[in-house]
Amino acid sequence: MRARLRGRSGFLLCVAMAALAMAWMVLVAPGLALELRRWFGDAAHWIANALSLPIVAVMLFLMLRRTCSDAREEELAMHLQRQQQDLHALAGHLIEVQEKERRTLSRELHDDIGQAISAIKMSATSLDGEDDAGRREIVEEIVGISDQTIAKLRDISILLRPPQLDALGLVAALRWQCERLFRGGQPALELDLAPLPERPDPAVELATFRIAQEALTNVLRHSGASHVTVMLAPRGDQLLLTVIDDGRGFDPARSSGLGLITMRERAQQIGGTFDIETVPGAGTCVRACLPLRAPTAP
Repeated sequence: MRARLRGRSGFLLCVAMAALAMAWMVLVAPGLALELRRWFGDAAHWIANALSLPIVAVMLFLMLRRTCSDAREEELAMHLQRQQQDLHALAGHLIEVQEKERRTLSRELHDDIGQAISAIKMSATSLDGEDDAGRREIVEEIVGISDQTIAKLRDISILLRPPQLDALGLVAALRWQCERLFRGGQPALELDLAPLPERPDPAVELATFRIAQEALTNVLRHSGASHVTVMLAPRGDQLLLTVIDDGRGFDPARSSGLGLITMRERAQQIGGTFDIETVPGAGTCVRACLPLRAPTAP
């Protein structure tokens, strides 16, 4: 609103300055020429114009400068407003995701892990008074429940943070994630993960992994693609992550998905860049260029 008001007042000021310049040329310059004719004769007209033209030029310059300044200010204000809206949406989305993950984790711990531990306890307390055959059966049941509980805990741990990322590094973790998501064979997966000259900072590894994870999840949920390619390659002191699919694509200007905002924020937070190329019906290319070393906080 302030930018629009400022632009409107700037326009009115420009109109006033233009009117003043015209009034000068029409009203003041002829009178000035008559006064100067007494001193300079026929040359007075040219002298009056010579005095008038710089004044008019200055007025026109100020008018154009004000117009450009107002347009630039309005553009910056609109851009800032869009960024603020994106940040508010991202903050709300992050809160929503956090609460959803907490509810999911609470349910998993209570319904699955808690019940499994209760079953183990009940089975263990029933060992007394059983013969050898009954005890063996109960022990086998306890072992089976324990194995299921360990598997469930492993799934929860992977959901929170994949251990492959810390233990094996980014390339191995990306390969594991891609093969896990596309193990059904549809869409077809092509991997081109080049070895890295050195291991990136943990923050860079996590940002790269999460951006790839979000992009691949979007491919599975929305694209309808038959083929997807994931590429990771070093570029000097940077990493280039690319995810390409041949799906239906979309119009980024009309997309209200917060996944794009999240990916862009992850890249910018560590000093990288993020861009997406897509048009409806022509597939999508997600590209993130990230530094190997995250910038240190000031």
